[in-house]
Amino acid sequence: MRLPVLAVLVACAATSLAAAAKDDLIYFHGLGAEGCDKHIAWRRNKDIVYEDGIVQWSWGFISAFNNVARIQTPNKALPPTKVLAYLDKYCRDHPLEPIYGGVEDLITELGGRR
Repeated sequence: MRLPVLAVLVACAATSLAAAAKDDLIYFHGLGAEGCDKHIAWRRNKDIVYEDGIVQWSWGFISAFNNVARIQTPNKALPPTKVLAYLDKYCRDHPLEPIYGGVEDLITELGGRR
């Protein structure tokens, strides 16, 4: 019984990340909470399931930002290839950072964060 519970706890810890922002604690969950080192490895292995998942996660993160901030990122086409290319560059330049940092930078690049 202890082994399955431990496995679940380890899995949850691996895909959640808490980040301090001012006085609040913000939790990130899912693929975006993984490290850029994993992004690089998954992309190198052409992991299509990961690619689809991180694009969907990124679009969801951007949509959530738009909703909460009430500042819309401009209505520009954002195909999966652009999301992946942006994250590839971000993760090459910041291999020790979490992937969500690249999505935050992408929001800024799109004009959503001032």
